[in-house]
Amino acid sequence: MYAMRLLFTTWAWPSHLYAMVPLAWACRAAGHDVVVASQPALRQAIESTGLTAVEVGTDVDAAGMVRGYVLPAEAAGGAGLGTAPRTGGGPRALAMVLANAMSMADGLLDFAKQWRPDVVVYDPTAMAGPVVAAAAGVPAVRHLYGTDLMQRARRALPELLAPLAARHGVTSFDPYGTVTVDPWPESMQLPGVAGRIGMGYVPFNGPGRMPAALPDRSRRPRVLVTWGHTIGRVAPERFPVAEVTAALARDASVVVAVSHRQQHLLLEKLPDGVTVLVDAPLHHLAGECDLVVSHGGAGTVLTALHAGTPLLLVPQLPDHAGHAARVLARGVGQVLTYDEMTGDRLRAEAAALLSGDAGTAAAQVRAEMLEEKPPAAIAAGLPDLLA
Repeated sequence: MYAMRLLFTTWAWPSHLYAMVPLAWACRAAGHDVVVASQPALRQAIESTGLTAVEVGTDVDAAGMVRGYVLPAEAAGGAGLGTAPRTGGGPRALAMVLANAMSMADGLLDFAKQWRPDVVVYDPTAMAGPVVAAAAGVPAVRHLYGTDLMQRARRALPELLAPLAARHGVTSFDPYGTVTVDPWPESMQLPGVAGRIGMGYVPFNGPGRMPAALPDRSRRPRVLVTWGHTIGRVAPERFPVAEVTAALARDASVVVAVSHRQQHLLLEKLPDGVTVLVDAPLHHLAGECDLVVSHGGAGTVLTALHAGTPLLLVPQLPDHAGHAARVLARGVGQVLTYDEMTGDRLRAEAAALLSGDAGTAAAQVRAEMLEEKPPAAIAAGLPDLLA
C-alpha cells in the first residue's frame, strides 16, 4: 500500500460533511493524508471533527435557497399543524447546486494545483468536485449521504455544468464520478447506481456529550423526537418538535434531541416529564428508543436504521421526501405529510409502528448494514481500486 492524498469536498452544510467523516478518518487511520475543502461557513464544523480544513470560494445563501422549498404556498389551509409546502423543487435545487459549484470551483482548483491530490472525494451535490478532479487529472469518488436522488438530474447536470467545466479547460467529465461510495442500505437504494461500492454506515452526528440517564421504558415505550438542523434554521415557524412531543407524550416517554441553536424554538411549550438533550449525538440515543420521530434527513434515518429502530417521518423538503419514500417502501417506518400531522394521527401511527412489523424490518436492515464493508476496508482498498 502507498500513502495517498485525498481531497474531500462538500458545500457548507454540516449534515453533508458529517456523512463523509467516517471515511475521511478511516483514510487518515490507513496512513493517507486528508484535507476537507469547503466554503468559509463550514470551517469551524470541519475543525470540530478533528480533520484539516481548507477554505475555498465564498459563502452562498443556501439557507435562503432552501427556504424557497419549504415555505407554505399562498393557498393556506389544512387540518394539520401547518400548511402544505410547495412541491417540485427540482430546478431550484439544481440552481443551488450550480451556485455552490460556481462559488467553490476556482478556489478548489487553485488548492488542487498546489497540493496535488491523488483523488477528489465529493458530496454528490458538490459539483465543483468532479469538475476540479477532471481538471487536475485525478479520479473523482462520489460519496453519497442518502438515497441517490441526484439520479433524476442525470440528463440536466452535464449541460448545467458545461460552462463551468469549459472555464477550467475540461471538455469531458462525469458528474457521477469514477466510483460511488454508498452507505445507504442496498435494499432501500434506488436502482441503477453506477459504480456502486457499498460501505457500512458508521454514524457521525457531530461532536457532543454522552446523554444522561434516559427515562424509564418498562411501562411505556421510549420515543425519540428530533428534527435535524435544516428546518429550524430556514423556517423556524415550521419546526414542529414541541407540538409533536406534546402529542406523543400522552402515551410514551419522550426524549427530545435538539441542537443548542434550536433550544429557543421550544421555549416553555413542552409538557412535564419530557427529557430534553442538547447536542447529544443521535447514535447514543436511537438504539435506546423504540421509535424515532423525525423530518426524514438522511443522517437521522441511517442512524435510526443502524440501531434497528423504526421511524415515523414528516418530510418537508424534496430530499427528505425521497428518503422517507424509501423508508415507507421498505416497511421500516411510516410517513405523514405536514398537513396530516395532527395529534390524533401522530399517536395512531406511533402506536401502529410500535406494535407492528416495522421493528422486525428495521432489524433486518440493521443486519444488512452491518454486513457491508466498514469504512476502514474501503480506505485500505482505495489505492488498488483507483490504480
